[in-house]
Amino acid sequence: MKLLLLDDHHLFGQSLKCLLEDQAGVDLCDYVDGPQAFLDQVGRQDYDILLVDINLKADLTGFDLIRQLRDQSNQTPIVILTAYDLTNYQSLAFDLGVQAFIHKSVEISDLMDRLIEVQKGRVLTAKPSMVDPLTPREIEILQKLVQGQSKKEAALELFISERTLYNHLASIYAKLGVNNLLEAYNQAMALGYIEPKL
Repeated sequence: MKLLLLDDHHLFGQSLKCLLEDQAGVDLCDYVDGPQAFLDQVGRQDYDILLVDINLKADLTGFDLIRQLRDQSNQTPIVILTAYDLTNYQSLAFDLGVQAFIHKSVEISDLMDRLIEVQKGRVLTAKPSMVDPLTPREIEILQKLVQGQSKKEAALELFISERTLYNHLASIYAKLGVNNLLEAYNQAMALGYIEPKL
């Protein structure tokens, strides 16, 4: 199979390229470290699978690149390979039509098994269900509070009353199954509502 790997962490990217090239069944593994190089390479060569990281040190994310390819009717199978296996990320990935969502801690033998399945045309993981997701307003409130704003400051900035903010906060706690702001922060991180700092 012919693979194209996009990852902006050079040591990881180069190491994985070498590992993949040593695997039976891999004829080619090209490696690029940025969005434009990725798009250019996709235009030059026909690949069996594109391996894409999500968080890139660039204006575009892996999701942006996938949208761009799909908008151009490029249907090459895509595998997300990321350190952030968050529920929201997985949900968005499968909405965009990726074939697999894999954590970077995967063993090379397991990765190869999954790539072979993808090459056969299989989607490896069902889209995770989001039960009663947070609303955009609730996410906005949560982000402001975990960044250190007081409830009064957040309410003023959002042009809502403190009572309304408390109602939103009660809804947030109920949906996340938590009892305080620290627990809400940790759960929101796990679900992908608040992006990890790179």
